[in-house]
Amino acid sequence: MKTWQELKAEIDRETILTTLEPVQDVVDVFRYSISKGGAGVPNDKQIFTTWFFGGADVNYIADWCYFIIELAKKGTYSMEQLCQMTRFWIKQPAEFGNYCGLCKQYAFFQELDQIMDGLKKEELVAVLDSLRGYLTNINAWVYQYMPWGVGRAFHRKDRAYYETGMQLAKGI
Repeated sequence: MKTWQELKAEIDRETILTTLEPVQDVVDVFRYSISKGGAGVPNDKQIFTTWFFGGADVNYIADWCYFIIELAKKGTYSMEQLCQMTRFWIKQPAEFGNYCGLCKQYAFFQELDQIMDGLKKEELVAVLDSLRGYLTNINAWVYQYMPWGVGRAFHRKDRAYYETGMQLAKGI
């Protein structure tokens, strides 16, 4: 089991590496639609929902890290409560991200989960701050590789659309 300093240092190294290059998980899932985390290929053999929701969860985890850091700094929550919040708010989206193929962020959370109960508030804040930086980089790459044009497959239907459809139906 790693110490919190070793875990923080590993996350910080990955943050530096992902500043200019994406982690392989993001390339696999978002560029090549490879689902290696167990999600398979849902909905008529397309991966849209898997990476769409998995990518959003990375953003949520970064936000939850920020909120827990701020709550820890206020000093009104015990370390036990902060650990409980961390497990409640971060564990599920990290697991889902892993299921979708974003494995490294989940591995970092798993390592934090193993040591969290023995940390002081300042140490938890330090690790969460590093994790947040890493997740922010991952999120930026997710948005870089997101195939934004896929939204064109789901055009909103306006009144004119339905009126045209009704006219066509009358001609049948």
